Amino acid sequence: MYVIKNTATNKYYRRLGNQHQYVGIENATPFSKWKKAKQKADILHAAISPIGEQINFEVKQHKFYVLKNKHDKGYMNQVSWNAPKKEAKLFAEKEMALKEAEEIAIGMAKVGIDVEFEPEEI
Repeated sequence: MYVIKNTATNKYYRRLGNQHQYVGIENATPFSKWKKAKQKADILHAAISPIGEQINFEVKQHKFYVLKNKHDKGYMNQVSWNAPKKEAKLFAEKEMALKEAEEIAIGMAKVGIDVEFEPEEI
């Protein structure tokens, strides 16, 4: 996966509908292809250059993780334990994914539901 880094602030591009903002890596908008990320970085640069800002954007490769449900063979998102992989919640770090998996397992065990997730790199 690829992300766009604003070199002036060391923050990452996040798409919000027709708008955007710059955030930490955990909330960055990932691109599956380098070319798509590069095109968007060029558009961002072209939009800012005319107003005199000397901001550059670089495309960086970054590993993201999803949580795979061991039993249902689906993926976790905000509302489901067996969502398709393309709808899975992304984690910027493996440790964050592991922590979330543990919290879900403990919470569900308290109500008698056995669910386990394992991180999968995408």
